[in-house]
Amino acid sequence: MARIIVTVILVVVLAVLVSMNLGFTTSVNIFGTRFDNVSVVAVAALSFAVGVVYSLFIYIGRFLHRRAKRGLANRDRDLAERERDLASRRAGADDAPAAVEGKTKPSAAEGAVGAKKEAADEPDIPAGKNRSVLAKFLDYFRLRP
Repeated sequence: MARIIVTVILVVVLAVLVSMNLGFTTSVNIFGTRFDNVSVVAVAALSFAVGVVYSLFIYIGRFLHRRAKRGLANRDRDLAERERDLASRRAGADDAPAAVEGKTKPSAAEGAVGAKKEAADEPDIPAGKNRSVLAKFLDYFRLRP
């Protein structure tokens, strides 16, 4: 109820202010073009409208920036998860039983080749916290399904 009363009082004050300034005019210079005898109320209304539009552009820019930042963080997290999965698969391949149906355990070089064949869908990417943002960004495009 108090909010409605305050709003009505502010609207009445604004109406009185506008009605008392209707007869006043001013000169306005916009980018080198001079306009004479422009109503003060019109200048105030246009200034308010331009400020609202400017604020809207700032809001949209911040929204898009945050969304892009969140997307990059999600891609980085997905990349780290893929690296962990790949490392666990390689570790699992090394821990496999030595003899399966009479076969002997492959040498280290053959094991690496075999592990690479299993994980052929994901390239080798060095894990590290010191990678640049550009490198992480490029990795995102290389790893897209």
